[in-house]
Amino acid sequence: MIELEDVRAVYARTIALDHVDLSIGDGITGLYGPNGSGKSTLLRVIAGLHRPARGHVRFDGAPRRMSDESLRRRIGYAGHEAGLYARLSVEENLSLFAALWGASRDRVPVVLEQVGLRDRARSRVDELSAGLKKRASVARTLVCEPDILLLDEPFATLDDESADLLTAAIKSWRAPGRCAVIATHGAKRLKAFADAAVVLRRGLVASDRRYDSDEVLR
Repeated sequence: MIELEDVRAVYARTIALDHVDLSIGDGITGLYGPNGSGKSTLLRVIAGLHRPARGHVRFDGAPRRMSDESLRRRIGYAGHEAGLYARLSVEENLSLFAALWGASRDRVPVVLEQVGLRDRARSRVDELSAGLKKRASVARTLVCEPDILLLDEPFATLDDESADLLTAAIKSWRAPGRCAVIATHGAKRLKAFADAAVVLRRGLVASDRRYDSDEVLR
């Protein structure tokens, strides 16, 4: 479980998140809200890429420490940037990240097939379209088999067929004890398979609910 207690995040003089209290359990949580509501910042705070100005982040009851390498290996994060080496092929990137995260390289062809990039495995990243880079970025996170999956607008720039492939890949990743937070404007698609939803407005939690119990937490 991921717990955030009274989290505030600030960029320069702009408050991106304030008074955020959340408990995010197993399964897939959809993160919704208009542009500028704090979705990307929340993911970065959970991932340890942005230090909150106030508050606490805990994983399974233990404080989130920015230097905790074992925890970092449990997290798969894909933001707006692809996070890939431009001059390496898609396959080389996935093999590299699998090795860095201690995952089996046998996962590489499996994930390439899942996201529909098997035919582009040997293409350099800087030769890919925006949509293909997006798929490759998500594949980078999935190949490491993280316990915690954080995706920022994974369906952006994708056509319906590509989005369907990514949806199936995320569903395949889901397992007991795993937790995902996915920020998206495509609420209809994500709600079809998400377990919970969090809505942000102006850096505040406007709504927090789990679908399985229909319990409104906020």
